[in-house]
Amino acid sequence: MSIIPYYESQEDPDTGEITYSSPVGLPTPDEVRRRWCYGLTLADQFGQTMEDRDILGYLLAAVKDTERQLGIFLKPTIIRCNAEARGLEQGVDYEIDEPAYDHDAQRWRNFGFLQLRQRYVSDLSAFKLVAYGGQVSIDFMQYPDWIKLYKKSSQLHVVTKGEGVPMLGGYPTGYSTAPFAAPLLSRTPQVFHVDYTAGLTKEQLTEDIRAVVGKQAAVAVLGVAGDATLAGVAGYSLTLDGVAESFQSTASAMYGTYSAHITQLQQEVKDFFSPAGGGARTKMRGFTMGGI
Repeated sequence: MSIIPYYESQEDPDTGEITYSSPVGLPTPDEVRRRWCYGLTLADQFGQTMEDRDILGYLLAAVKDTERQLGIFLKPTIIRCNAEARGLEQGVDYEIDEPAYDHDAQRWRNFGFLQLRQRYVSDLSAFKLVAYGGQVSIDFMQYPDWIKLYKKSSQLHVVTKGEGVPMLGGYPTGYSTAPFAAPLLSRTPQVFHVDYTAGLTKEQLTEDIRAVVGKQAAVAVLGVAGDATLAGVAGYSLTLDGVAESFQSTASAMYGTYSAHITQLQQEVKDFFSPAGGGARTKMRGFTMGGI
């Protein structure tokens, strides 16, 4: 599977104009102008309009912030185990480098599955049990009937269906690395090697998530555009008899050109992530427990 970018650019050969699109369904600079900055020129006092590439930068920042708060990727993201050690090239062969997963016999007996770090798995390309010497004890991909994957929760189950389980030669005699067979080693770090792709597909990217990305980008766009147009108004007076006029400006965020619209968008974004409204992170990723 090749890497899918968040955004792509296309240049008109006749006019040289560059437009941006999203193969994964994210809001585009043009959509930010039409939906969340409707009717606003986004131009400075000299009439120079903000360029789409600048809005694209704010969109990318909004995408990353939304991913951080939701705890999921907003596009299918290629994840490889120990990618750097394997000589893979980031940006070409993979996007995220992950360490191998530990085997904890107690947890396996209690839960019976391997919990992957990233949610919404769309593809499982490698799943192996590897000894510290590098020997592959079990290549689970050779037994596809064993693998049961819950894609949304990213829980990876292994059901052997009564078939024989190979032993790991790199361990002392009598020890097995198959946690579903005879887990005499209660805790064995970094023996499950998993390569997978995780993140929302274009079909899974809901309109409310698209909207919160666009609103966060619009807040940044309007903040810059407002300062470029006119400073915030702190006071204004007009005297008719003496034909006097005075104007006081301020850099306060409360009195910016688009401050009311910015405040509204910020509140809508806050409500989207607020636990009081159900919690978008809990809905998308599952319950998150914090501790000291």
